[in-house]
Amino acid sequence: MSSAAGNPFAYQGPIPPDRLIDRRSELDALQRAAATRVAIRLVAPRRFGKTSLLDAHVAAMRAVGHRAVRVDLSRVATVADVAARVAAVYGTLPGDPGRAVRRWAARLGVEIGVGAAKVTLGPAARQVAADDARAALIDLLDAPARLHAADGDLTVVCFDEFQDLLVADDGLDGLVRSVIQHHAEGVAYVYAGSQPSMMRALFADRERPFYGQARPLSLPVLPPQEAASDLEALLGDAGLEAGDAVDRILAFTGGHPQRTMLLAHHLFELLETGASPDDPAAGALDAALAETFDAHQAAWDGLARPERVVLLGLADGLLPTSRRLAEEHRIPRSTLQTALARLESAELHVVRDDQGRSRMLDPLLREWLRRR
Repeated sequence: MSSAAGNPFAYQGPIPPDRLIDRRSELDALQRAAATRVAIRLVAPRRFGKTSLLDAHVAAMRAVGHRAVRVDLSRVATVADVAARVAAVYGTLPGDPGRAVRRWAARLGVEIGVGAAKVTLGPAARQVAADDARAALIDLLDAPARLHAADGDLTVVCFDEFQDLLVADDGLDGLVRSVIQHHAEGVAYVYAGSQPSMMRALFADRERPFYGQARPLSLPVLPPQEAASDLEALLGDAGLEAGDAVDRILAFTGGHPQRTMLLAHHLFELLETGASPDDPAAGALDAALAETFDAHQAAWDGLARPERVVLLGLADGLLPTSRRLAEEHRIPRSTLQTALARLESAELHVVRDDQGRSRMLDPLLREWLRRR
C-alpha cells in the first residue's frame, strides 16, 4: 500500500503550489493585477481550489521578492475574531514598524513566535470590547501601508472567505474599505469568496462600500486538455500507465477540481499497488463513492422531501421543476421551484451554468443519487 506522501494527488485540503493542476491563466491574471495594484475579486464554489490558487499566488509573489500573505476569514464570528486573524498573519510580515501588530496581538490573545512560521492563536484569548476590537482592526489593516512607507516594496494581501466579514458585522466592509482605500501604491489586494451571492452583495450592490472596487475573476472547472496533461505527467513520474482512465475521470467530473483530485488519488492507489481492476477508472470511482458515502448520506438526510425530488430530477437529467417530475411525485411545481431556489441559494448542491440552467455541482453526489 502506498503512503499518502507518495501519492501526488492531495484532495483533503489546499494543494501545495508545486502540485497545482493547471490554473496558469488565473495565476497570470493575479500576478498582472498585483503588478499594477489592481484589486481582484475571486469567486469560486467550495472545493474548486480557490485557497490553493491563493497559496500559489502568495508563493509566486514571495519568489520574486515581494511580501505576500493569505488571511483566512472563514467562520469569523466577531470583529475581535477578524482582528485576531489579521494580527496572526500580519505578525509574519517582516519589519512591523512601531511594533503595532505585536502590541495588538498581545491584547487580542494572539501569540506570535520569533520565527515567521511560529504563529498560533492563544487558546484562552480574552474577550475584547467591540470598540477596542475596531480600533485594533483599523491599526492592523494599515500595517502593509506602513511597511511600504518604510521600504517602498509591495505587499500582496489575499483575504480568503472575505464574505464572512458580513457574518461578524454587517457593516465591517465599510471599516475595512475606509482603511485600505489609501493603500493603492503599496498594497495589492485579492478578495476571495466561495459564496457568490454574498460576494455579489459586497461588490455589486451600489449601497455597499466595496461596490465596483475590484476586478472580477472567476475560477472555472479545470480545462480537460491541460488537466489531462498534468495528471498524466504526475502518473508518468511515478512510472504508472493509466490508459484512457484520466480522460474518463475528467469526463465524469466535468473538471470539478476537488473531485478530479479525489478520483486521481484513488486511481494512483489502484495502479501503484497493482490492485488495478480491468477498468481502473471505474475502480477509482467506486473507491471515491465509498469514501464519500457518509457525507452524501448526511447531506441527503438534511434535505426536505421537495429538495430531494429536485436533486433526483437533476441527477436523472430532468428539468427539476417540470410537470412530469411534479406529477410523478405529487408535488406542486411551485413547491419544486421554491425547493430549487433554496438549493441554489445554499450554493452547495445546485448552481446555474452560463446558459442559466440548473445543474448539480458535485458529480459524486449526482452519481450517488443515480445508484440509489
